[in-house]
Amino acid sequence: MASLAVDPKRDHHGHSTFSRSSSFRRSKRKQGPFMHIRQQLNEQLKCLDYKLETQCAMVQDIQEYFRRRADVESEYSKNLEKLVKTTTASCKAEKLRPEQFSTYTCWQHLLDITKKQSHDHGVLSSICNNQMVQRLNDIVDNSQRIVKKCREIGAESHDDIMQVLTSLQSAMRTYHVYQGESKQAEMKLQNVMGQKQKIEQQLAGKGGTIRKLKSLERQIEKKQAKYSENKLKALKARNDYLLSIEAANAAINKYFSDDLSDLMDCMDFGYHNSVGRAMLMYLSVHEELKNSHQMAIDLLNKCITDLDSRADKQKFMEINNAVFMLPRKFEFQPCRGDEVKQICAQKSVQEQLIQEYNAIGDRQLQLKLENDEIWKTLETAENTLMDMINVRDYEVSNFFRDDNIPPKSPHEAAKKRSDKMETESFYLLKFKDYTLSCNRLARLQAKCSAIAKALGESKVSPTGARPPSLPPNKPKKRRIGRAPLVGQPKLFGGSLEEYLEATGTEIPLVMKSCIRIINLYGMHHQGIFRVSGAQVEINDFRNSFEKGDDPLHEMVDASDINSVAGVLKLYFRELREPLFPLHLFDELISCSKLEDNQERLDKLKELINTLPRPIIVVLRYLFAFLNHLTEYSDENMMDPYNLAICFGPTLLPIPPDRDQVTYQSNVNEVIKTIIKNQDELFPQDGGEKYEKFILETREEEVDDHDEDNSSIPSDDGEFVFISLVRINCNSLHVCLYLCWKLAIAINEHNSVPHTCS
Repeated sequence: MASLAVDPKRDHHGHSTFSRSSSFRRSKRKQGPFMHIRQQLNEQLKCLDYKLETQCAMVQDIQEYFRRRADVESEYSKNLEKLVKTTTASCKAEKLRPEQFSTYTCWQHLLDITKKQSHDHGVLSSICNNQMVQRLNDIVDNSQRIVKKCREIGAESHDDIMQVLTSLQSAMRTYHVYQGESKQAEMKLQNVMGQKQKIEQQLAGKGGTIRKLKSLERQIEKKQAKYSENKLKALKARNDYLLSIEAANAAINKYFSDDLSDLMDCMDFGYHNSVGRAMLMYLSVHEELKNSHQMAIDLLNKCITDLDSRADKQKFMEINNAVFMLPRKFEFQPCRGDEVKQICAQKSVQEQLIQEYNAIGDRQLQLKLENDEIWKTLETAENTLMDMINVRDYEVSNFFRDDNIPPKSPHEAAKKRSDKMETESFYLLKFKDYTLSCNRLARLQAKCSAIAKALGESKVSPTGARPPSLPPNKPKKRRIGRAPLVGQPKLFGGSLEEYLEATGTEIPLVMKSCIRIINLYGMHHQGIFRVSGAQVEINDFRNSFEKGDDPLHEMVDASDINSVAGVLKLYFRELREPLFPLHLFDELISCSKLEDNQERLDKLKELINTLPRPIIVVLRYLFAFLNHLTEYSDENMMDPYNLAICFGPTLLPIPPDRDQVTYQSNVNEVIKTIIKNQDELFPQDGGEKYEKFILETREEEVDDHDEDNSSIPSDDGEFVFISLVRINCNSLHVCLYLCWKLAIAINEHNSVPHTCS
């Protein structure tokens, strides 16, 4: 700030001199600084008013944005809701029943996601139009109210500063007046003193009277008194003026350095925080939208994971079971009393049958080779077509990150489509050839089997040896359109055949482990499979088995036996395809209605043999265990019928369009018959079998004094220690089994054990 003190220039005599410009500046300093400060303070208020207008305008612009955004979101929400209603109405109009399919689940999840988005955007519209607009309106009102009060405070501060400046101006004027009077008194005093000196010089030269000198001395005294008085007044005025300058400078410095900044802070008090909280509300909206979007992403991922063609095929066949059910077999229709139902192998036609058998066999062998070649070509074409379908062309990240993506060449897309259609046509052609070839092979095999049965095995087989009906090393089943397995196969809710094929086992771990525990600790447990277990334990067992672990490995008692039985039933209940396929339901039910027991068993055996080998092995293992469980029915109260009630709905589910009550008794009868006659119904020529006496072998340290070991002398005279077997099944059979094993050991070494416990 320019100094308000006067700084006069001095000549070579030391007297004050004022040029024209300095006189102008002095006049400017007298009036200009005060007016300039007043104008500056007034401009400050105008600037602060403009600042308020700018802040309010900015908030109002944001407010207008949220109003328009609310309209857009509301319209978008209504359009999404309309889309859902239109799509749902269109699906209902078609009167389809796709609810059970995984693709329908995708469609339903898309609608659910759209409904959620419609709801979310409706909520967003409401928040923008109500909470956000009202909050911003409150910010404007609060800012205007605070700024109005602060402006009044600023005006009072300005008045106070102007009062200080007025005092300064008054002190400056007083100082200038007194200083002028002091200078005039000084000049008069100097003038009188000069006259006195002249008179003294004249008197000294002439020796005149001193009357005039005394008169001058009296004037000097008066002038001196007047000068001293004016000098004192000027001194006091200067002090007051300097103090006023310090006060004015301090006031202005304090105002511009601190008060003005504080005033602006007070005007902005809460403004930015309020705007920030409004933005936090909008941020919270986006956080919820983000969570909702993440839920939609997780839901879509689950939809993609749950897409299962085989499960959809199974559900489709269940819904339309009457169409896909295996028709009744054609029966021989006798004509005019001819009641012979078998192929006649009399000598007159025997040679012709043998020739036909050999010709069919040669044709069958040739057709099988052709069928294998067709399958190899079909498999290659299928893999190529699957690679074309599974190409990674769904990634669209570049469209969001780069605005200048070059368009794809239409010729390249046409070429890919042409190649795909060509491969697809070739694949369908080979699929047709493969399907017809397999059907021809089945027909030829049926004829061969019928002729061989009529002629006898010795006449059609040079060696006379009967080939096994269930080859132990049957090749893997060929599946059309099988997607490659990624990761661990699904155990619960998955396909039994796919799991066994992927793991290379014949019996699933959950089934084998549960049956082992029930065999060891639950054969005498009353109500096994009928008494429900603890759901928490069942879920824990299920999760462990799904991970590939065996939670029952360390189980040593029957405390959780009902939960073990529950998880076994749960596994069979959640299988994607039941062990007895749907298309055999009517044929199996018809077996239960046959009066002749042997005829019933023959038909059941024939139907079971049509199942895939892995399913037969699992069924044989399960029903052998259930048959063993019925041996203790006097203790566990689980006879074949009670077990059929527990396992019937799981192993042989009734189609949904059939009367459950009517068919349940037939289902129970089928399962009961299989339990009672499992030895006769299932082939015994390969695959893992159920052992009634499940043993837990434990290696013991070799010790001559160990009573848990029995030692048998070997041929060279040394003792061979045989670890006894710990059997956790209290029955007479176990004791007999132990004695039998001990007898074998004695016979092999041809001597009596030295020590035996």
